[in-house]
Amino acid sequence: MGHRFPMANKSFGQHFLNSPTVIKKITSPLPEGIDAIVEIGPGPAVLTPHLAAYKKPIFVIEMDERFVELLAPVVGAENIFRQDALLFDWKAFLEKHNFKSIWLVSNLPYNVSVPLTLSFLRIPEITHMTLMYQKEVAQKILPNDPRNAMGSLHAMCLSQFELSHVVYAPPGAFVPPPKVDSQVLGFKRKSNPDVPLSEIDAFESYLRLAFGQRRKQLGGILKNDWGAEKAQVALEKAGIGPQIRAEALTYAEVLKLFASSR
Repeated sequence: MGHRFPMANKSFGQHFLNSPTVIKKITSPLPEGIDAIVEIGPGPAVLTPHLAAYKKPIFVIEMDERFVELLAPVVGAENIFRQDALLFDWKAFLEKHNFKSIWLVSNLPYNVSVPLTLSFLRIPEITHMTLMYQKEVAQKILPNDPRNAMGSLHAMCLSQFELSHVVYAPPGAFVPPPKVDSQVLGFKRKSNPDVPLSEIDAFESYLRLAFGQRRKQLGGILKNDWGAEKAQVALEKAGIGPQIRAEALTYAEVLKLFASSR
């Protein structure tokens, strides 16, 4: 028996998951060493009962008030935050609860999946994430084909997390079916990130610069922004030729060039 779903709210980008296979893949197994689970956009409590069964503290962030009465018996009314996940006050939440390791789970609203991901990676207490994306976005985070696949999203996420493919979700796995394929990715925070969080804003600016015009030669892009001397020194230090295009860089080269520019 599937869920009986209310009408999806288009302004919230709602598509309700209705595939037992995909639901099971997203909600199991419980990552090791977790203090709490946070689910974003739980909607009509599709994943929530499976997550609540682990008997860990569980909290949900849900903008649509229609779902509060469905969620309250599962997680407790006091653990429901009725607000936009982009505006959620993680600092206050962590000060109150003092969790050290959170598993974040979400069938993300596709229209805000990238800004949400970039905000989550800045919170060290979020150690594990299982997140669903439009497949096209998932492929930017974890490309299937590594050739010329380097991009800012891949490098940003890889700087903080080990990334893995969890499951594909075709349109038929949802009610109503979206027009796109979906993919679920797993994130496990690196105990030693490749870029310290204190430098993550600078790293993001550098990636936006390098990959903003991915078909142009890197030497020219950097020269325009950094000045000829700094660009030349940084590229030489990193052992990278100025003719290369950013998308052809390896991840190691992306990190080297960033370190050389500091």
